[in-house]
Amino acid sequence: MTPAPAAGAPVTVRMVCRVAGLSRSRIRAAVRAAAGDQSIRAIGVAVVDDATIALLHGRYLADPRATDVMSFDLRDHPRDGELEGEIVISAETAARQARALGLRIDQEVLRYVVHGVLHLLGHDDKTASQRRRMRRQENAVLSRLADRPDSACRLAPREGRV
Repeated sequence: MTPAPAAGAPVTVRMVCRVAGLSRSRIRAAVRAAAGDQSIRAIGVAVVDDATIALLHGRYLADPRATDVMSFDLRDHPRDGELEGEIVISAETAARQARALGLRIDQEVLRYVVHGVLHLLGHDDKTASQRRRMRRQENAVLSRLADRPDSACRLAPREGRV
């Protein structure tokens, strides 16, 4: 059995774009909640603008359009050992999606954080059934986060478009 991630596990957050109502500690809590009992060597989360994520999306996935979240697994052997990776999130895309869904931007960004960690854990969302499974997992993690006594908000699970 893999040991639970330590409270001090290295989760770094860089907020190039600020998001109202969202702190680095809430992002770190979302990373740890999504990781569950998988230990973490190091995970970096960067909250950026559309131009930055579009550049990365073009460079690494040959699609020059902005996207919501990208995950980069930095382990030598992705199925072995502690989690190590980078998650890049577009605050601008999150803002648009949050408005369309009637949510707060911080709720949408936290969903992207959880989604990114699930990718680092090996989950995929290429097919409709994989997307539904991943959405259920996201909702479960977000629900656990919202139920914490120190939670700053209640997160609305969403079943809509993925």
